[in-house]
Amino acid sequence: MGRTNKILIAVDDSEASRKAVTYVSKMVRGREPIHIYLFHVLPPIPPKLLEFGGAEDPQKEQLLSTDLNTAQAQWMEKAKTAAQLSLNTAQTILRDHGMSQHNISTRLSSSIHKPDVVREVLEAAKQWDCGTVVVGRKTLPWLQELFHRHIGEELVQKGQGFSVWVVE
Repeated sequence: MGRTNKILIAVDDSEASRKAVTYVSKMVRGREPIHIYLFHVLPPIPPKLLEFGGAEDPQKEQLLSTDLNTAQAQWMEKAKTAAQLSLNTAQTILRDHGMSQHNISTRLSSSIHKPDVVREVLEAAKQWDCGTVVVGRKTLPWLQELFHRHIGEELVQKGQGFSVWVVE
């Protein structure tokens, strides 16, 4: 299967993401073989869960460190559960439009910083040898558009070697 038959869709829990998946499913209906890769980048861990102020007492330090690790693990588990729901919804949309489960792959990725999302998406597309990257985009009021940079714009800018579809 060549690159032109492999499509990565960046998925989250937004309506824009569901529109993008639906759009792709309609565009590829009846075309074989097509493989869809659903990719979700987990949000970065909130700053309050990254570190604590520390303590002078080594035992208290150890206790605080253990508590922080537990809080991080709980937060990550919730984020993964929410992401899996988004991936499941996307898979259902694709299957409802006739795509075989055999032609759908999914993956989660953790991002340390928000600017890493575009890099993560492009890296996944390279690893899976995809020729097309798709992302949904929500239309914003014109004033918000002036101050908001969308991932789709960055993908178009940095996605040399890929066909980038931004579905609105």
